[in-house]
Parts: sequence; C-alpha cells; structure tokens
Amino acid sequence: MSTQVGNLSHKFRAVMLDLDGRFADWSREVAESEVNWELSRYDSKESLVVQLEQQIFDVVILPCSVRAEVDIELMNTALKQQPQAVRIFVGAEYWNAANKAKAADSSHRIYSDHVSFADISEELEYLVKLVKLLNRSTLQNYVGSVGCLPTPPKIYTQLTEAINSDVPGLSAISEIVEQDPAIVAQIMKQVNSALYGLNRQISDLKEAISLIGVRSLSSIALSCQLNKQFREGEGWDAFEFEKVNQRALLVARLAQTISRRAGAGKIVQEQAFLAGLLHDLGILIMASHDPEQYKKLLNYAVKKQKPVYLVEKAAFGFFHGEVAAALLALWNIPPQVVEAVMLHHVPHLSNSKEFTPLTAVHVAGAMLPSVQVTNGCDLSSHLSLRYLDQVGVMAEVPQWRVVANEYRVRMASNL
Repeated sequence: MSTQVGNLSHKFRAVMLDLDGRFADWSREVAESEVNWELSRYDSKESLVVQLEQQIFDVVILPCSVRAEVDIELMNTALKQQPQAVRIFVGAEYWNAANKAKAADSSHRIYSDHVSFADISEELEYLVKLVKLLNRSTLQNYVGSVGCLPTPPKIYTQLTEAINSDVPGLSAISEIVEQDPAIVAQIMKQVNSALYGLNRQISDLKEAISLIGVRSLSSIALSCQLNKQFREGEGWDAFEFEKVNQRALLVARLAQTISRRAGAGKIVQEQAFLAGLLHDLGILIMASHDPEQYKKLLNYAVKKQKPVYLVEKAAFGFFHGEVAAALLALWNIPPQVVEAVMLHHVPHLSNSKEFTPLTAVHVAGAMLPSVQVTNGCDLSSHLSLRYLDQVGVMAEVPQWRVVANEYRVRMASNL
C-alpha cells in the first residue's frame, strides 16, 4: 500500500519506506506546505522495490531499523536500480560504527531519528541539483571521451568488498594488496614517512596495513591505480603529475587531521582522506586527455589573472572538480567524497551548516602550497570565509593554520 502527497506543480519526487506509519507527519507537512515536492510512502519493502523498478525518483529515503544489514542491503538495491537518485537514511544513530560506515558508503546523508521533512527539504533540493549537475550530458560525454574506466579498478573493488565483509582479516587484505607492487611500495613509503612519526622502520606489510587502517588503505589503492591511468603525455612540461599526486597525499593527511581536530567522527575523517587524495584528479584527467589545450588554458589563466577552475568552466562548461566527481559518482564512490571533490574550490555552493569532508578538504587544499607550474599559474584554492562562517568554524582557522604549517615543513622536500 502507498500514500502519495504533494502539490500538482511538483518538481522533486521522493519515495520512502514507512513500515509502521510513523512518518505520516511528513506527508502532512508536504501536503500542507508550498514545498515543491511529491512524497510517496510504502509500507513494505517489496512494494518499495517494485516502485524503484517502475518509476524514477529524485530521492530515496529509508528509516533505520534494528536490522541494519537488511536496511543497508535495501539501500544498495536502490543504488543499483536508481544510481542517479539522492539516498537518505533516517535514524542511524543507534547503529554500531561498522554499520554506520557501510551506510555512509551508499548514502548522501544520514539524518537523526527526530528530523522532520521541513528540516531537510532545502538540503534535499540542493543534493538533487548537485546530482543533476553531475549527470548533465556535456559533462558525461566528456568523461566518456577521455578513456575513463566504466567501473572502479579491480583491486579497489576487492578491497572494498573485503572491508565490508563481516570479518575483514589482515591476511586476506594483504593478499589483495600484494597483487600490485606499486600499491605495496606506496603503503610502505607512507607508513615510514615523517607523517607517522615512528621511531623504527616498518617492513612487514600486515603491520603497515594495521597502522594505516584498512579504509585509508583502500583509498591509497584507488589513488595509485588512477595515477597509473592518467599520466603525462609526450611533451608535457607545465607541471609534474607526480608532484600533484604527492601534494594530494599531503592534502589528504591534513584533511584527516583537521577532521579529527574538529571532533568529526571516524567516517568523516576517512572520507576526508579519500576526497583529499582525489580532489585534483580532474586536473590530471584534463591535462592528460589534451595536453596542448590544457597548457593554453593555463597560459590564459595567467594572462587574465583568473583561477584555473574558472577558466576551465568558461572553456568547457565544467571544471576539474566536476570532471573527477562525475567519474567517482559513476563508480559509486561515497557521495560525500564526490561532493567534496566537486566543490573543493567552491564550497560556498553547499548549503550545509555541518562540518563535512568538504570542509576538511577545502581548508587543507587552501592552506597548503600549490604545485609549481612553469608559467607561474596558481593551481591552489583560496579559503572561502563565507563558507567557513556558514559551517561555524571560523574560530578554528588559526589552529588549523598551525597544523598546516607543520605539514608544509614536513613535506617541503617533496613539493
């Protein structure tokens, strides 16, 4: 059985599971207000799945029950059937950390059990618009033309499956990693770097994995495999791709540290790390696809004294953050990672008032020096004080600058 409400000129369509009718108030809110929504509620999972197969929705909303595994599986079904929909969990605060992490992998937001539809409708509209931007034809056609893989790299997929299994063993994970010596080398290099501050050399892969953490490990694996795919073309001399990758690792570590200092949960810290690693992936994609055109673009940015992302936007209709985000969304990378990559230059476009991976990556990227470009072009971001004030973290900025300076000193030799 279903309940459907909304004004006749609706623009956004939402569907939700409501097994016991406790979200009837949401339907009343939509019916009595002037919000531009249509909300359909279904009282059985079977009915919801049928509707997901037969109709197209902008938003899928699932309340959380004590059977977390069942709820997560249902959301994964929604992801497969409607990958372009915004996916929301309500009430996951009672779940354990492992299930919350799995929920964050497949959902755009996780709201508390006490939220009303009026509380979240504005943010849902923002998320729907963000998804539509990523799926516009010009951007999708470009991503399809640059030789991007239609699915994530195999090792990343294997690691994700192993991590999300009930008992992710170090032996099984290390066996997956050992398939790619480049990933092993990167892990060992990181764990023995100044960033970890260990007083001894680590040579055992399993020990290195335990120190880095399995989710950070999967992020490193994805980054390594992408770096292999997008490489400098013949005659490219504007900047070194390897320097971009080294800086991305620094941004990732700083974003993770800032998240921890801000009191964000482990999920935000891990997603900030992954988003930091991938935030400038779009630059490498665009520069490797058409090196000459991208060099001209860099020269134009210097001549006009404009940020590179604005010159990209004028030339292509999109910028490197959108290019990388579109690819990552295609691969079902966690939505908040996609959002952070997409908006790290323009975080003020977000309407969120919460500290998210976007906050951490924006701050980290703005506080660290950019890669040196031969023509003097500045690839860095600039702090959006408007956005930081919106999130309510302006008081933390001086402390974050101190932390960022420590990272600059540690890694100066690599930039």
